[in-house]
Amino acid sequence: MTRLTGSPPFRFATALCLTVLLCSGPASMANAADWLEPGVYQSADSNVSGEVHAFGDASDFGNLASESDFDLAALTSTRTGDGYWIASKDGRVFHFGDAIHRGDLRSISLDSPVVDLAVTSDGNGYWLVTSRGVVYAFGTALWRGSLGHVSLQAPVVDLEPFPSGTGYWLTAADGGVFAFGEARYLGGLGNRSLYRPIIDLLSTTDGSGYLLISADGSVHTFGSARFRGSLANNGVSSSRIVAAERTPDDRGYWLVSQRGKVFTFGSAAHLGQMNAHELAPVAAFAVRGDGMGYWMATSSPPPSPPDSGSGRRAIFSNQRHRVWLVESDGEVIGNFFVSARADRPQPGIYEVFSKSRHTIAGHDDIRMEYMVRFTWGVEQAIGFHNIPIDGFGEAMQMESQLGSYRSEGCIRLRDDQAAQLYAWTKVGTQVVVID
Repeated sequence: MTRLTGSPPFRFATALCLTVLLCSGPASMANAADWLEPGVYQSADSNVSGEVHAFGDASDFGNLASESDFDLAALTSTRTGDGYWIASKDGRVFHFGDAIHRGDLRSISLDSPVVDLAVTSDGNGYWLVTSRGVVYAFGTALWRGSLGHVSLQAPVVDLEPFPSGTGYWLTAADGGVFAFGEARYLGGLGNRSLYRPIIDLLSTTDGSGYLLISADGSVHTFGSARFRGSLANNGVSSSRIVAAERTPDDRGYWLVSQRGKVFTFGSAAHLGQMNAHELAPVAAFAVRGDGMGYWMATSSPPPSPPDSGSGRRAIFSNQRHRVWLVESDGEVIGNFFVSARADRPQPGIYEVFSKSRHTIAGHDDIRMEYMVRFTWGVEQAIGFHNIPIDGFGEAMQMESQLGSYRSEGCIRLRDDQAAQLYAWTKVGTQVVVID
């Protein structure tokens, strides 16, 4: 990275007094009518993991909010839409409404987490699949094979049944698609370099095509599946997509972000959305059989990522839109949604080199607080700070937009969390940037 030239005092003064054109994104990225007063935030709609939120004609049949730190794997509706199953990553299955418990994996020691639960076409059975591609069948579900014996390049993220129930597809995060039984292989993305990992496969109603959905909201079609739109290269959304479902008429689909924002395409109806808390993000989405209602379920926040350094450090994940504050003993004392810029700064290990309680952008009277600088852009410093305030005294984005790309380089936090990070860091504190 190119640094400012000149004497050390000049560079230090620049770092203290100039912030960063890179820190302030264009005001057009947020609707001015939706802006809130600086430091004033709407209440989050979720509080803990295990909640289920119903929209449209979907009914609330119960949840697992009383479960401590519930780690959600999947939420799946019954065929009638009058109930649902919730699966945990450790293999437990919970049933609500008219859903019938057909068995689970709570008595089995798993070597990889459960990632999906898929129901059979007759509604009387279901499959569970782990990230290693091991498939377990219950009730009328037919076991047609698994990937437990295969060395995978990326974890399995989804099991999609063939419509007749006589087969299924397993999908890996790298875009690899594996067909079993009557399900046909129609193509995949395993041989491509993906911008963001695949999170779901959606089959057409007759099984003659499917869509692959990426975490950035891009949509890839195979066979007879029709493209209805996507979020790829869309600066307005720029959210981490965690779930997707197709419409019953096969003419549309929903994409859902970790903060509970719902994006609709084709015939998919927008029936509401939520503002999920950073410690209770949305992790699963299910749709009623008539398409006129849906549910979202929350899970525990992700722990500090593996292979992210050691010791006392701040970890920033660009793809997850998160910052963790980690003490030297590994305790996580902060786990925050943030807004940054896609793919900036580059992954690596940095150190805090200066801090400023108040600072300015150097243009348009934009002001920031709690600035903690740890690297450089082309000419300006990059660091953490609160949501900027424009020349009219308005916040440049809503708190609910944290968790999406909004900045031109710096990493924005809610005011109180920026203050916590500012107080916690010292010059020399390690900052680890990961994808």
